[in-house]
Amino acid sequence: MENYFDNILIPIDFGRRTDMQIQQAYLLARLMNTSLTLIHVVNQYSAISYSNQQADMSYGQPDDSIVTKIRRLALHFSEKLNYEVNHVVLEGNVYEQIVDFASKSRARMIVMGKSGKSSPLQDSIGKYTAQVVRMASCPVLTINNIIKSSFDKIILPLDLTKQIRNKIAIAIMFSRYYGSTIKLLTVITRDNFSREKEFVEKMNATKDFLIENNVACSTEIIYNFSSSQSVSSRILNYADDTESDLIMIMTQQEQDWRHTYVGSTASNVIRNSHIPVISITPNDDAFRNI
Repeated sequence: MENYFDNILIPIDFGRRTDMQIQQAYLLARLMNTSLTLIHVVNQYSAISYSNQQADMSYGQPDDSIVTKIRRLALHFSEKLNYEVNHVVLEGNVYEQIVDFASKSRARMIVMGKSGKSSPLQDSIGKYTAQVVRMASCPVLTINNIIKSSFDKIILPLDLTKQIRNKIAIAIMFSRYYGSTIKLLTVITRDNFSREKEFVEKMNATKDFLIENNVACSTEIIYNFSSSQSVSSRILNYADDTESDLIMIMTQQEQDWRHTYVGSTASNVIRNSHIPVISITPNDDAFRNI
């Protein structure tokens, strides 16, 4: 691959979600008129064997088998989809290499599985996925077991704690690509009930802005005063009830989410969503190349 610009990155580990990642990325790329790049990172600490409770760690470099495997995979999907599929093999820390490559190549988006083949829990976020979602400057779309050929209904949860300019900009872009209806969602809890008026004002202002930009938009307020249900579960229930296709979240809605592995609304949405989730960081690079 000679030109790394204008592409969607697909980090792969040759696990069970690899084919789904490529299919989902292709469905996005063909509409955005961008190429696909498979990326595999050989982690020097990835080869670990255990004997008598002792860990033996080997240090590896990209070998011929890995290079051949990813080349064949790229060729297979290039022929199957009749579409440009590039590939690259890197060495080092997995999430750092992915994030750095995405930044240097000005990737439009990264498409990842919620968890990799090494994740012990199917309902968890893989550690590399979590780190890429937190640190990538471009949007990261995570999939579980469902891929979407269109995004007719997009849920956009709103809060008051962070700027949402990037999320709105990407929502507008998706709407133009797919003719999507954006569903603005606010969850009112005991903790933020006193600020309900602010939520309503922000939601209405956002709706007006979207409509001015020719985006179909609706609003919904959900009241969640039960301690047995989290904000993330209400968002996911709403997604199921409305048969939505995509949830759009800001990865740093909660304070210091970037430095928190679990416990945030954003991470719980990614962990438990059946439909794709697109995570956006609050910086200009997040939508510059979309």
